[in-house]
Amino acid sequence: MTSRLEQRTARLRAEYGFGFPPDLLRFWEFASRLAPLDPLNALAETLGVVLVGPFEVLHGRFDGRVPRRSLLLHWRYHDDPPEFFTALAGASDGLHWGYFLDDPAARGGCVASYYARDAYELSADGDTLFDAVRLHLEYEQAAAEIDGPAALAPLERVRSRLMEYGTADRPEVGDEYTERWAGNTTRTPTAATMEGMGVVVPGDKYRPLSLDGKKLWKRLRRGDDLEPLVEEARLALAEGFPGTALKLGKDLWACVGEAKARWAGELLESAYEALGRPTLSRVLQTHLSCRGLPSVDILEEE
Repeated sequence: MTSRLEQRTARLRAEYGFGFPPDLLRFWEFASRLAPLDPLNALAETLGVVLVGPFEVLHGRFDGRVPRRSLLLHWRYHDDPPEFFTALAGASDGLHWGYFLDDPAARGGCVASYYARDAYELSADGDTLFDAVRLHLEYEQAAAEIDGPAALAPLERVRSRLMEYGTADRPEVGDEYTERWAGNTTRTPTAATMEGMGVVVPGDKYRPLSLDGKKLWKRLRRGDDLEPLVEEARLALAEGFPGTALKLGKDLWACVGEAKARWAGELLESAYEALGRPTLSRVLQTHLSCRGLPSVDILEEE
């Protein structure tokens, strides 16, 4: 007989169109052990972090419900790139963490985070949710040290539980930990992008634009005469270099303006199709059709 968790996991796969990395279920087990009666809020009091998105499906919030909006929009912020799938939400300025999956079918990627109500700058926080939460915890350690033992005890409790599931080979604490492990992932970008994550494509699918790096980003921010760059990316795509179109599309996604958003959507859509990443194409189309939703929680509209 299929268990309830198995049924909910199957729904996740059907709704999202891919299987999440295996640490998702391990993290759910960790949260359920930490707070059996309220696993979604297992880290809320100690770290200001709530489990959202796919975890709400695992918890049963969507049991027997068919939302009006696609589940792909649940906890998808306005500026989230198609590769970003939110799984954790913080307490301030729209801080959220998610799987950053360059190719969801292959599960390749990392866990990233950014502040939705601050500068659009993403950071790679580790290969798993355990890595990301441990990093956040160690950043909190520095502030807790000022407040003394009473503030440190809850962090130590969560840390010890975390290390049972992951990061057990990292004995460092606080600043020593963050200095060594911040930004540490096995993901290797092929080319850099303005928001900080870069793109990952086969090496023979990318060639640089005539303008690159900070010079390119300065030009994009100014917005002066961008059509030649867009046409150059289109040509590269036609000649077998979809990674070039993907990179420019991601850089344009990080900019403000209707024309830039339109070009970003065009280039990303074409690049995903050429790279064989249909899930990201579907996420992009769904997102662009409903990018101005008043809430990231699609059930608030029900």
